[in-house]
Amino acid sequence: MNDLLLCVGPERFRSTFMQNWESDGERVLFVTEERPQSPGSIARLESYCRTAAADKVSAVLLLVPKRCSPQKALPGPTISGLPAGLMPADQPEDLEAWLEARRQKTAGVGAGIMAMWRRSYLSLGARFHRWLEAGSYGTIENWFANEMNCHEVCRRIAAGARLVLYLGHGRSEGLSAYLGLRWSDVVAVRKFRPCCSMIAFACDTVKRETKLPFGCRMVCSARALSYFGSTAAVPLRANAQLASLAGQQFAGGRVRNLAELVRGLDAMTQTSPRLQAARQAFQSFRIIGNPLEQFA
Repeated sequence: MNDLLLCVGPERFRSTFMQNWESDGERVLFVTEERPQSPGSIARLESYCRTAAADKVSAVLLLVPKRCSPQKALPGPTISGLPAGLMPADQPEDLEAWLEARRQKTAGVGAGIMAMWRRSYLSLGARFHRWLEAGSYGTIENWFANEMNCHEVCRRIAAGARLVLYLGHGRSEGLSAYLGLRWSDVVAVRKFRPCCSMIAFACDTVKRETKLPFGCRMVCSARALSYFGSTAAVPLRANAQLASLAGQQFAGGRVRNLAELVRGLDAMTQTSPRLQAARQAFQSFRIIGNPLEQFA
């Protein structure tokens, strides 16, 4: 059976969303909530997801205002165990670039691994290369900060890899420890194809401060169809532990999209008290865009 995405948002989005949705092995159910990020709406969704309908729904997507803080819109990356994504949009036309990008074919490699210029992150990047190879994720390239400049990595991101992975320090405005990469560097490359998914094991890249955060900009601009990043400052050890757990899932070839990654991390971080720090870090992460976007 195909995956079912439960899309929740104001009624004015229904027509644009449903008429322009391009299915990739998934179905969509649209449910009207004028303020999907409100406590009342979340409570209704939690109740809905706990019923028999939960057996049919694979993931949830909430259409929320751009001013909405991802850290406040949801208490974590799941709703009653279901992976949940946020899509910032004020009007239906805000979805058009993202919906159009879903029709394009990626042109880049299977995966590009970005690692900041520090031994621990370069080592973790090398481990991820082996994990992705073991999981058969196609052509994998190392986009390490000790091997290329900021412009070059932005050009490669714009080529439309299926998966882009970042390991290092981050801030709301960008991947600060990767050669100072900011949003302005990304958009300096005018022509681009969307990458299917971007994952950042870093602090704050989905934290709303005064502007739309980096991860939300990646998706709203259609440079990425989905994004997974943190809304908080993540302790280094917890970040590395969570990344390693994700790597184990990739090595087993068990991850085709962010929904599967989140389900796996949710289960793994509840298995042992030794993973408590990783569990706390995991709870600060949010999916932006479609959780079911397939990168493998």
